[in-house]
Amino acid sequence: MRERVVVTGLGVVSPFNPDGDRERFWASLCAGETAVGAVRSFDASAYACRVAAEVDRRSLHDGTADPALGMAERAFDRSLEHAGVAPRIAAPGRTGIVVGTVLGGTLSGERYLRARARGAPGAAETLAQYPLRAVAAGLAAKAGLTGPVLTVSTACASGTDAIGLAYRSIASGAADVMVAGGVDAVCELSFSGFCALRALTPDRVRPFSRNRTGLALGEGAAFLVLEREGFARQRGATPLAHVAGYAARADAFHLTAPHRDGRGLAAAVTAVLEDAAVAPDEIDYVSAHGTGTPYNDRMETLALKAALGAHAARVAISSVKGALGHAFGGAGAIEAAVCLLAIRDGLVPPTANLEEPDPECDLDFVPGRARRMAVRTALSVSAGFGGQNAALVIRGCP
Repeated sequence: MRERVVVTGLGVVSPFNPDGDRERFWASLCAGETAVGAVRSFDASAYACRVAAEVDRRSLHDGTADPALGMAERAFDRSLEHAGVAPRIAAPGRTGIVVGTVLGGTLSGERYLRARARGAPGAAETLAQYPLRAVAAGLAAKAGLTGPVLTVSTACASGTDAIGLAYRSIASGAADVMVAGGVDAVCELSFSGFCALRALTPDRVRPFSRNRTGLALGEGAAFLVLEREGFARQRGATPLAHVAGYAARADAFHLTAPHRDGRGLAAAVTAVLEDAAVAPDEIDYVSAHGTGTPYNDRMETLALKAALGAHAARVAISSVKGALGHAFGGAGAIEAAVCLLAIRDGLVPPTANLEEPDPECDLDFVPGRARRMAVRTALSVSAGFGGQNAALVIRGCP
């Protein structure tokens, strides 16, 4: 029997808590607040959509670092502090990091191009933070980690895949400790692209609602400290929960649209239940992908029905994207954090802005207010462009 992989630390940075205060993040989410508002980081007046969920970046750095790196550093530091291993983890050669990101330091690339167009000196210096690998490399160097250092970019499943790969690194014996999560920042490049796809809402994100009008871009970071249970026990750490299973599957269907029947996501959920040795009726809560787009929400409903069977109608399911927007690579990691906190507190957050239930989305999507309930086992699912699907099962520790 393989040794359990436990979670001992959690760090989250979101529009609700740019300072990395986990409890503020959780309280705002469970209160049904929304961070989606007018775009502040660039001039969006030329676009049909002008809303996003942004972090107050003034608190991150002195303005020279890429915002994605700033958010990642803060969430990373908070996770190590929470695990009781800051500032440096013992046995760095057996410790690594996996970062999920879609955009990396794209904002640094935008800054470079604009500075170059103006002929400003020193513009090339910003390019050091531009590559996708820059966040993982920078965090590893900061903490002195010399184990596996990986960057995952699997569209909007990146954060979930990062945690899953870290879990497998420990379960396979390749590492004792892994810090894993995801990050992305709102930038004009991605904003303009999603506007062109007509995927953005002009006002609010309404997951699983009949009157849903699209997603809003968001930003943030979340990191989990994962450890081999014996290693954690030896140093006297108290686990928050354990990662019981991970799976990833592909639609092999379309560049941007999900398979209409949720074929790939259903396969990922079925596979993660098998990996975790968990029956469908053991799932107490599902942290949904729930983007608020017409196709995704219907597809996800069908996928959960296919994978969970009759239990799909009984399980509590919610999406946090109505509150936080879609943080791309950060989204899956933030949603895994939601599962950890739900297990800790016996409380699941509501699906913000769920106003008119869609007859085609006819599951229990926790409308209105947070729900007090026992959460022993949680399922977190993510779906991304190109048919990328990933799922985690997270269970409480006795």
